[in-house]
Amino acid sequence: MQERLPMNRQVVRIAIGMFVVAYGTNVSTPFLVLYKSRLALSTSQTMAIFVVYVVGILASLVLGGALSDRFGRRPIVLPMIAMSGLASVGMIFGRDEFIALLVSRLVLGAASGAVLGVGAAWLLELFGPGNEHRAALTTTLVSFAGFGGGAPVSAVFHWLLPAPLVLPFLLHVVAIVGVLVIVWPVRETHRSKAGHRLRPSFGVPVAARRTFLMVILPAVIWMFAFPSMGFALFPVLISDAVEGGEVAIAAAAGAITAWGGLGAKSIVGRLGGRVALPIGMACGTLGYVIGTIAFATDRWPLVLVAAPLLGVASGVITMSCLALAGAMATNEQRGSLTSTVYLLGYPGMTMPLIVTSIGSALTISTALVIVTIVAGVATVFVFFAGMRSGALTVGNAAD
Repeated sequence: MQERLPMNRQVVRIAIGMFVVAYGTNVSTPFLVLYKSRLALSTSQTMAIFVVYVVGILASLVLGGALSDRFGRRPIVLPMIAMSGLASVGMIFGRDEFIALLVSRLVLGAASGAVLGVGAAWLLELFGPGNEHRAALTTTLVSFAGFGGGAPVSAVFHWLLPAPLVLPFLLHVVAIVGVLVIVWPVRETHRSKAGHRLRPSFGVPVAARRTFLMVILPAVIWMFAFPSMGFALFPVLISDAVEGGEVAIAAAAGAITAWGGLGAKSIVGRLGGRVALPIGMACGTLGYVIGTIAFATDRWPLVLVAAPLLGVASGVITMSCLALAGAMATNEQRGSLTSTVYLLGYPGMTMPLIVTSIGSALTISTALVIVTIVAGVATVFVFFAGMRSGALTVGNAAD
């Protein structure tokens, strides 16, 4: 059955699986303000619920790519899809316990990192050589559409139905069961290799290391540092200025941030990644500026202005870096290199916790100014690094 499915149908099935897993990552995001009041948490503890899943992501990305290069894509992706559903079960039963929420988010991170990282490599192999741009575009669109779907659906549950900390997660569990049925028939694209030495690998070819270090690395570390502020921190910081609409504003900010990433298609497609990368960085920096002003002035509508800029930044960086990585990778190391892109990007999800930690020693306003300045400096570096790179550029690789 696996071998008879047309290629385009197999791509759609994997894309659906990635979408539902990405959807699950932000089901809880609008409820951070509820967890904060319900469990009497500090701002840093609230941010910890959001960012702890990065630990799980990093663990799965370090090993997931190498394991998939050794054993194949299916043995990694299918169990991790199931684990995503189990994490939502944990969020339901752990809604009154801070530690239980942390553990559930940790498990969710491990599942998401494996499915999105290895799934991206699986998609690229299903598309075939020469389709790096299409594969990167598909990965970016389904991931960001999923990221943006969880928050508004959760907000609707909160407005219209009882048990808002139960039913949205139950919906995700049901969706995961369906996705397992959908993804199961997809053929394996990377057969198990008994002689393949299993060890964590970044998968960066020697000939491409300079391009990777000078072009991809300084940009990819901001891949999720920008949107995480729109998903989590800015809505929490301005929640006191919103009377009775905290969940709605948090959901709107999360959805607009994620869906803003869909704008990457036209930007990268028209300009090419080498030009688009610094533009994406500049959008993210501007989003930081506007979000900082929103907090300093208690003008919560500005958070919704910052959100699409932060989303566009993330989408441009994701799509450009994945396309270049896909062009660099060998068949034997594609899973590792694709996972490395996410491995370097996901630590940026800790940015809200970094800001609140700096803010506890100084002030939140000072912390926001500091990270905004750092983002601006990184933008300038990415611009000049891209201008100097001539051998392999994202624009050449993707177009």
